[in-house]
Amino acid sequence: MTAMLVNALSAAPAEETIQGIYEGTWKGAKTEGRLVAMGKGAFKLLLRSEAKGKVQRAELDGKLEEGSIAFTGKDAKATYGDGAITGAVKMKRVVRKSPTLGKKPPTGAVVLIDGKDFKNMKSGRGEWPKVDKKDGSIEVPKGGMNSIPKFAGSYDCHVEFRCNLKSTARSQGRGNSGFYTACGKEIQVLDSFGMTTYLGGGCGGLYRFKDPDTMESIPSLAGKKENVFNLAALPPLQWQAYDVEYRVKSGKDGKPKGHLTVYHNGIKIHDAVELNHRAGGFHFQDHGNPVRYRNIWVIERK
Repeated sequence: MTAMLVNALSAAPAEETIQGIYEGTWKGAKTEGRLVAMGKGAFKLLLRSEAKGKVQRAELDGKLEEGSIAFTGKDAKATYGDGAITGAVKMKRVVRKSPTLGKKPPTGAVVLIDGKDFKNMKSGRGEWPKVDKKDGSIEVPKGGMNSIPKFAGSYDCHVEFRCNLKSTARSQGRGNSGFYTACGKEIQVLDSFGMTTYLGGGCGGLYRFKDPDTMESIPSLAGKKENVFNLAALPPLQWQAYDVEYRVKSGKDGKPKGHLTVYHNGIKIHDAVELNHRAGGFHFQDHGNPVRYRNIWVIERK
């Protein structure tokens, strides 16, 4: 390999510095873009603009070459370079953060993960990974982890997680874990940023039961079952948050029912979804990916 080629490769921007959310204009309208790393230098750019009540969408494909990406698609062409997108689409990368990151547990809360100890948690295989001293996070241990306390009634819960980047993988192979509520219903944890999967299988979905209420179409998959992704999801390697409100009420049959409301990065994605209620603990799934968790707590409500 020549020295010139080595220098060119070393100068190429990393996937994580290119992927992300972009904001700008397209066809004269305010536009949001999701630039998704697809592996081996490939990327896709999903565009969404809305003007006068009309939504326009486009999907562009590109390949990283010598530090830039030439995107082409049916409805537009654009070029990425130095953190910006130019051409028919003019956009710059933005970093969004969940407004509830770092939310402190209220008085009386049961703290499950705080970067200090694991007295209220049990590792699936009895061993705990090292705590990152910078942010108090841990990688989900082998075999997953479970809360020791059980919860029989209503509660509020806060969970912060970060999916790993595995750009060559697809669907359930990308940054996969899962947060099981006390009643046993799984809220999916997955890198599905700009990616599609089956019902409830994407980030924020109630697994194989219900998609989030904040779903968006991908133009090339129009009319197919797997043509949507969660607009509330952030890119892999960014911290995200679930804020859960679970309330137990009597159903029409007189039996207790759970009503689950979930906020994903501050955006409501499930609103009082009725579930079969039972008492239990929380489970955080090990799916073979180095997904990280931090700042997890729960407080019971009357």
